[in-house]
Parts: sequence; C-alpha cells; structure tokens
Amino acid sequence: MQQTTLQDLHDALQYLDPNCSRDEWVKVGMGIKNEFGDAGFDAFDSWSAGSEQYKPSDIKSTWRSIKAGGGTTIKTVFGMAKDNGFTVKREPISPEEQARLNAEFAKRAKEREAQEAEDEAARQRWHGVVAEFASSLLDQFTIKVKSNKYLSEKKVIGFGVRAFKQSVVVIMRPNFVAEYVTGAKEVKQFLSDLPPKDERDYSIFHIKRGDLAIPLIDIDKALWNVQIINATGGKFFLKHGRKAGLFHFIGKASSCNILAVCEGYATGASIHMATEWPCAVALDVGNLMPVALALKEKLPDKTFIFCADDDANTKGNPGIAKANEAAAAVCGLVAVPDFSAVADKAA
Repeated sequence: MQQTTLQDLHDALQYLDPNCSRDEWVKVGMGIKNEFGDAGFDAFDSWSAGSEQYKPSDIKSTWRSIKAGGGTTIKTVFGMAKDNGFTVKREPISPEEQARLNAEFAKRAKEREAQEAEDEAARQRWHGVVAEFASSLLDQFTIKVKSNKYLSEKKVIGFGVRAFKQSVVVIMRPNFVAEYVTGAKEVKQFLSDLPPKDERDYSIFHIKRGDLAIPLIDIDKALWNVQIINATGGKFFLKHGRKAGLFHFIGKASSCNILAVCEGYATGASIHMATEWPCAVALDVGNLMPVALALKEKLPDKTFIFCADDDANTKGNPGIAKANEAAAAVCGLVAVPDFSAVADKAA
C-alpha cells in the first residue's frame, strides 16, 4: 500500500484486537515503525492501551527493540486489518493534497533508508564488540571439559566445548560497551543493588559456575559468539552478537566425505559419537540454511546430511521443513536420527 497516512493507520487499527498473541502484537509494532519510525509510537501505544495486559514500560521497551528497517512492513498490518473486514475509504483529494502526500511518503522513505543504514552500522559494530568480549570470556573464565551436568544428562561428551569455572555477570550497556562482574562477593553485591528492570538502560546475564560454553565460529574459523547452556538446559547467546551463519564444528572435516548438519549441540555430539561423521551444529532451525550455504561453498565435495529435529507437535514441523529446504539448496539428504540404541555408549 502506498502513501499510507497516520489516519489510515488509526482506521486500520480499529479492526485489530490488542489482546492478540504477543507475536502478532509485536508484528503490528514492527510494521508501524517500519513505515512511520518514531512518529508511529503514539498510534501503537494508543492501540495497545486497549489490551488487558497493557504496561507502558513494556510498550516502550518493545518499541525501542524494534528496528525501523525490519522485514515486517505496514502492508502486513493492513493485511491483518483487511482480514477482519477493514477497507480503505478516502474522499477524493485535490492535486495539492496529493502532492503533499507524495512528498510526505518520499520523506518517510528517505528517513527509513537512513535509519536502516544506521541500524546496520550499529549491528556490525556490536558484532565486533561481542566477538572480542566472547574471546575474553572464554580465555579468562572457562576451562575445557568433557562432561558437566548438562552433558551427562544428555549422555554425550564435550567436543571443543568449555565450562565456566566461576560465576560471571555479563553487562551490555549502551554505546557499544560490554563488561562483566566476577568474584562471589562482587557478584552478590551487584545483583543486590540492581534497579528495577524498567529503570535500567542496560541488560545483564548471570552465568553460573559450571554452565557450558560453546564457541561459535564462522566459515573462516573466526570466533564471533558463545552459546551458553545452563544446568537446566536453558540456551542463551551474548546479546547483540552475531548468530547467522555461525556454527560449532565437531570432528575433522577431512575425516570422511560426509558432513552432518544439525540444530543443537547434544544432537551433534550424538551424531558424531554414533557415526564418527564431522558435524556442524547450526544452533537453531533458522540457521540451517545460512550454515549450509557457507559450508557448501567451502566444502563443495562433501555429501551433506541434515539430521533434522522432528517438531511433530509444532505447526508446519519447522525442524523437518527447514532441513528439507537447506538440503535442497546444497543437494543434500535429510535424516531424522534415533540414538536410543547407542545412548549408553556415551561417557
């Protein structure tokens, strides 16, 4: 839809329920900010205020986290409204008013392009900051391990992974500042002095002693980020860090002509233990394609086998669907492994 006005937006939002799922709510915010930038906040806030879960602090923090140049556009918002019966109704306008709307639309497009460039520059700068920070964390606070609580429960051993030897609080502040607090007394004091979350302009992440650290590299073996898995299996990445196209590699690529690709570390370790195939752990289903394309360019002669997670209880079974898409892109194969027969072989 072209030359969308704020009045058009207000009219369309009347057809959307602010008590919708959070995913749909965020999508509305993304579409508005993509089109109007911060000028659209009042419309998003006013519409959101009709929700039973409305919290001003949540609205503001969510809005700040949305990038103006995101992939969800105002067309998505209007499409959702049209599905509920909305139609655009405008009275005929004068040539002067049409010219004004054209100029307003061109101005917004230029501002959106500038914001996209600014966001991309910030994203790249953060990636560099986090890459250096990840290296520092691994060097100073982790040790190589073959087993820990998580690995033991998954009945796999550690391949190139590490564990934190002490508690560390990671702090990501504005203006590309990453720092940490360590030492039992210092960590306890820092956490006790924390202001409420909605009063902080920084994020924190508390890493516990024994948490698993999985180094994440690119196709050139450069470290960019770390996946942290805690004792209960929760998985986290360093905020603002790169993830697309990164992976953890198990084994040696030269060991055979097969290369397995999977989502999670435990699956990858199980594959390697059962078959001795080298395996690239892509971290999640959305990263299968970027990792596969990067590896195929580097290792064109390998036969790629995507060991898919069977998300049978999730709509569309993304584990198998995305594995099939990635396999098609690199002329690979898809398998849904069952390791119950070999699980007891793990140390």
